[in-house]
Amino acid sequence: MVDDKTTLSIPGFDVIEYLGSGARSSIWRVRHQRTGQYYALKRVFKKAGDDERFFQQAINEFEIARKFDHPAIRKYYKLRRIRNLFKTKELLLLMELCHGQSCQAKPPSDILQTVRIFRAVADALSYMHSKGYIHADIKPNNIIVADDGTVKIIDFGQSCRIGTVKERIQGTPDFIAPEQVKREPLDARTDVFNFGASLYWVLTGKAIPTMLSNHPGGIKLIRDLRPTPPEEINKKAPRSLSRLVLDCVAINPADRPSSAKDLLIRLDLIEHTLSTTNRPKPEEL
Repeated sequence: MVDDKTTLSIPGFDVIEYLGSGARSSIWRVRHQRTGQYYALKRVFKKAGDDERFFQQAINEFEIARKFDHPAIRKYYKLRRIRNLFKTKELLLLMELCHGQSCQAKPPSDILQTVRIFRAVADALSYMHSKGYIHADIKPNNIIVADDGTVKIIDFGQSCRIGTVKERIQGTPDFIAPEQVKREPLDARTDVFNFGASLYWVLTGKAIPTMLSNHPGGIKLIRDLRPTPPEEINKKAPRSLSRLVLDCVAINPADRPSSAKDLLIRLDLIEHTLSTTNRPKPEEL
């Protein structure tokens, strides 16, 4: 099996195109030769000297994500182990092909569209929480939006059961919650923080100051975590949405909305207000 940006061979599948890469992984669009169905295929591999961490994360991703059945959560279908003698040398994850672009690659410019996208994310998170799990790495790059408005959250490599204490710091620096940095128990409010940090970035194009914010000189521990309100950066952002974001990224988890259901309630009200405000007057019809 050869893997670069041009060549990959998978028995039973036609490899259509290379889609991207991550840490020790590559993503491909493939077509099942018998059914003609298209999928995304994630290949995870080890380099000399690597430990089992990347394999363990991929297995965790598959085992958790396959438990979910929600329209805004990417589906996972099959995990295949490729062995060399008695050792696994790579893993193949067959997943739903999610059409569209991430909110990082193509941030929504319309406030109402932004609210609707994040409402779908909140609904998916609420579903995950009801099953006893959190995503633990919500960020704009893990929110995919299709041209028809369909939203999918992806990448469950850091997902875990509610109440988990991680063995090491895991998360994306510009969106990571304080309790993730301090390796404290994680719960739904951790996803709420990641959600708020992601919404802040989409509204402002800026990252909030987190305890591990990225800087030109590298990742740096930050003490002053007070973000500028989104409404002061983006004049189109209504105060109610700005306040929701700030509530989500409160340092103390007890000061945040307690669940994704709370986010849904507030987002529904914001969406209703925006829809009513933007509705054409009778004389404009």
